[in-house]
Amino acid sequence: MNNYLNLTDIDTCLELSLELEPVGSPVVTVLINNKVQHHSTLSESLVIKNCLELLNPFTIDIILSNKHYTVDYETAVIISKLEIDNINLVPKYDYLADYQNDHNNNSPTNYLGFNGKWTLTIDRPFYHWLHQAQGQGWLLT
Repeated sequence: MNNYLNLTDIDTCLELSLELEPVGSPVVTVLINNKVQHHSTLSESLVIKNCLELLNPFTIDIILSNKHYTVDYETAVIISKLEIDNINLVPKYDYLADYQNDHNNNSPTNYLGFNGKWTLTIDRPFYHWLHQAQGQGWLLT
């Protein structure tokens, strides 16, 4: 019989699930902790799944590039889902992401329609970050 000390039920992996929907055929690069997960023209939906360490900070970057601005043809990418440990962060926490683009439009959004980079930085363990983002008060650790 196993006692409490012998159990290994603690999962130190946070499951990340990211879904992107293209508008037109944008060139998209996705980086997680500065490691390229995808880089090419996006012609259909993209799903990226990854495992993140429970206690480590991390960064998610989505870059739209090589967009030609025309009235006739729109290219963009929509972040349709960003879940971490089955907690959906988009669009509820869009305002915490940084969107740097060539039109200096930094409004919170999950519709990336300009050449630029959308970055969500989790600068502490995820559940500490979420506790603060939800405005739940002080968290003493």
